Amino acid sequence: MAQIIALYSVKGGVGKTASVVNLAGLSALQGRKVLVWDLDPQGSASWYLQAEPESAPKLQQLLKVKSIAEGIRPTRNRNLSVLPSDQRYHDIEHALAEKKDAGFRITKLLDALDEQFDEIWIDTPPGISLLGDNVLRAADLVLVPIVPTHLSERTWFQLKSHLASEKIKPGRLAGFLAMVDRRRSLHRDFSAAHRIDMPELLDAEIPYAAIIEQMGEGQIPVVFSHARHPAAQAYFKLWEQIDRILAKC
Repeated sequence: MAQIIALYSVKGGVGKTASVVNLAGLSALQGRKVLVWDLDPQGSASWYLQAEPESAPKLQQLLKVKSIAEGIRPTRNRNLSVLPSDQRYHDIEHALAEKKDAGFRITKLLDALDEQFDEIWIDTPPGISLLGDNVLRAADLVLVPIVPTHLSERTWFQLKSHLASEKIKPGRLAGFLAMVDRRRSLHRDFSAAHRIDMPELLDAEIPYAAIIEQMGEGQIPVVFSHARHPAAQAYFKLWEQIDRILAKC
């Protein structure tokens, strides 16, 4: 039975896509059969994994239980596949809303892929939406990258409030600090300052690093191209924490 891990954020520009491809890549390196499902119309995760936009399935095919698996594409990395996205998916909210099971369609689609993979990692577009709620309901673990700033802190509590008001209960919710610049006192002190009011915050942190921004040059996750770099090692430490959580799910 596949475990579902979603990278989710109310706010964009927090390192969500870079995190999903690197963390999924680490699971694939362990010999697990892993799928990255790119649900963001920007298609950045697909691009990092070298899946061309034209290879993405049509939206109606994507949202059908019987045909969703036809859109899966292999990557050049062993054990790692991708269900790609592109700009054609900008209408996915409207397409979902027309379904009788609009709030649970993603869960049904994931069930159709369950036997093919050990883990399915989902890159979700930012913002609170019908699609986001679908993913939040379906996930065994929702991971929220948080840049250590007051704005990101605010969006974390917006998400917690939304989950409570809509009575959405993902299997587990966890946050982690991303794009951390330890030269800044706010970044250095954020974790300690919020350890009580953000108990879901994991210990591992992803640094702000040029090498992560440069992933686009070779379209290769850092954990594959520069495994010994401190940024890649930070992803590995985060992955180890996540793996321990998944073992208890």
